[in-house]
Amino acid sequence: MRSVFYEPGLYVIRVAGGLDTEWSDRLGGLTIVESKTTGDDAVPIVELTGWLADQAALFGVLNTLYDNRYPLLSVQYSGPTQESHSLRPQA
Repeated sequence: MRSVFYEPGLYVIRVAGGLDTEWSDRLGGLTIVESKTTGDDAVPIVELTGWLADQAALFGVLNTLYDNRYPLLSVQYSGPTQESHSLRPQA
């Protein structure tokens, strides 16, 4: 039986710190959105969302974030479900 983690899936990754949208190409093409923060010394929260080919691609993204000292807050795997397939970019 083959694991679903070897298939493309939809991921949501949250990190602390500002991250420019130009990093999208370096991070597997994930969409980068900065959350609103409150307070003068609040750290921005960045959400990266999109499809990654497999766990190796996820590891590459996480390794890039780690190498650049972005604290990881969460990783959510949402696919490959029927619902998430409708969100998948068409090739």
